[in-house]
Amino acid sequence: MRSLEVQNNQSFELSAVPFLTKEDFRNSVLEGLSNGFRMIGLIPVSETDLEKLIAILADASSSMIHLIGGEFEKNNLQFESFADQFPQTNYFECELAENYNYVPINHPWLRPVRKQNVILKDRPYQFYKIEGEEIHEVAVGPIHAGVIEPGHFRFQCHGELVYNLEISLGYQQRGVEKLLLQSNPLQRIILSESIAGDTVVGHTYAHCSAVESLSGSQISLRTQVIRSIAEEIERVAMHLAGLGGVANDVGFALVASSYGRLRTLAINSLALLCGSRFGRGLFIYGGVRFDFNDEKIHAILSNLLIIQNDVAAVNQYLFSSIGALARFENTGVVQKELAEQIGLVGLAARSSGVEEDARIHFPYGAYRYNPVSLITLSSGDVFARARLRALEIEESLRFVIDLLQNLPDGEVKSNIGETLPGKGVVAIVEGWRGEIVHTVFTDGDGNLSQYKIKDPSFNNWYGLSLALRKTAISDFPLCNKSFDLSYAGHDL
Repeated sequence: MRSLEVQNNQSFELSAVPFLTKEDFRNSVLEGLSNGFRMIGLIPVSETDLEKLIAILADASSSMIHLIGGEFEKNNLQFESFADQFPQTNYFECELAENYNYVPINHPWLRPVRKQNVILKDRPYQFYKIEGEEIHEVAVGPIHAGVIEPGHFRFQCHGELVYNLEISLGYQQRGVEKLLLQSNPLQRIILSESIAGDTVVGHTYAHCSAVESLSGSQISLRTQVIRSIAEEIERVAMHLAGLGGVANDVGFALVASSYGRLRTLAINSLALLCGSRFGRGLFIYGGVRFDFNDEKIHAILSNLLIIQNDVAAVNQYLFSSIGALARFENTGVVQKELAEQIGLVGLAARSSGVEEDARIHFPYGAYRYNPVSLITLSSGDVFARARLRALEIEESLRFVIDLLQNLPDGEVKSNIGETLPGKGVVAIVEGWRGEIVHTVFTDGDGNLSQYKIKDPSFNNWYGLSLALRKTAISDFPLCNKSFDLSYAGHDL
């Protein structure tokens, strides 16, 4: 396999990427996928250089990222699809076709990613349909009751049993990637905070890491620790919200409200650090805008110790409830083999027994010096996705409390230079949902020429579809909440 090998957040010369013939490109990508690598990107070099395509593969066993380039003719942007043999590449190929008019020949299921009702060359898309006298179709959304984001769910059912669920998204599309290319540095951080409103820290961390790498900058250990503390507090807050959601969906109001109370303490802890309960304004290029002092540390530790003590009692109450377990267990199952085939990431993958965590396999920031434990469960059902949230809350609290009690000295801001010309970087962060990837290239003048974002929801929405197969349609809200995916993060 011919590729350029780099580490997470390691900048590289774009000229060092081997650009192969179409056949050699295909063979190299197939070799990597056959060796267990996972696709995390499939993009052209730039919006104006579509003929040069780069496949980005991640090898968790070596913590290396492989970049494989392919050269195509301007009027012949075709390649033989990888998706039949490696389903994890399916959505990447659909996105490439939708955004850049590439044609994955013999693709098993070319469908819209964000355009909702059209595919290649504006052809109308026909939803998958099962026919039969006893089959009925249920269409839900895109407009939903309450404040839920827009998304369309189409069920093919036999009675209560779901045979197929097809999900159509794209109603939240804002053009974030193009805006990042067109904006100035101050605007870019604000945009990165808005990619997914519940993952402010995760996406901004990836964005700042990418820009800092492209400018050849180093940040202090204290900055790295503060960023990781913020990332883990965000993880705690959102896992508490997720647990409250599944408790609410089974009618366990006391437990749901208890998780809500504890989530408030977690997001208030972020506010104590930076003034925003969602972590906005914390990150700047070269560091963080706010530092800890003894008063902040004491107040945040107090909040976290309350969460640590109380969440144990709430978890015990939820996971010993016969009624809750009856709804959780064996509902919405995604087996390990299937999870690996379709490329699930983050908590959704780990709850199916897949050992996948960027903090461990592609370590960055403080995780290089203070590792976290890899926790997996094997049942792949609602129970596993809920229980794993509880276990990860415990681990994150342990990690944050330890760091707060042993903060290194140092500055929290450093000056960074301009982004360097002809460079590239792949920045991976383990957000609370899973793997976030920001891939950024610069042109000959040092300006950003390509910016590609992969939110974990991009990988995991199809996992929700598969979890509903042979499941009662009445369990959809519970399964949906157990995945807790982002519409905005997917739609960009």
